[in-house]
Amino acid sequence: MSLPRHIPAKHIDQLRAALTAAGVTFPETLKPGSRIAYAVEHQGHTWELRYVLSHGGEALWKVTGPGPDYEWGPGRLTSEVADAITAPVPEPEPEPVDPHPSAPRTHLGFELPEFVRAEWDSPRAEWFRLGLAVAVGKLPDTRPRA
Repeated sequence: MSLPRHIPAKHIDQLRAALTAAGVTFPETLKPGSRIAYAVEHQGHTWELRYVLSHGGEALWKVTGPGPDYEWGPGRLTSEVADAITAPVPEPEPEPVDPHPSAPRTHLGFELPEFVRAEWDSPRAEWFRLGLAVAVGKLPDTRPRA
């Protein structure tokens, strides 16, 4: 199977009708640098609609946009493209706040336990770090220099 070189006019008309009926503005031109893709803006999000092939008189489109379901572009029939674009886009989970921002998460390639990070400047944490250094053979060079 070869890749398409152009989009048949009937498939463009079907896509335009489906998107217009759903309240999505259809672009006047193809995506710059492409002969088979449109860039569509809807509610502040950009979607790429790339023509893949014709299937039973209806086009199959690779729909790429925001959200985990559309990062890689699952194939959708023309009748399903508008539903994918107008569906609510899930907001990403916020990053958890680090309770100990001044302490590193790792030391000598090892993940640090919470108690070491909480007491980073204490003698207990210093002994823990020294124990790691002994375990991996990276003792600090503390010998007197002449």
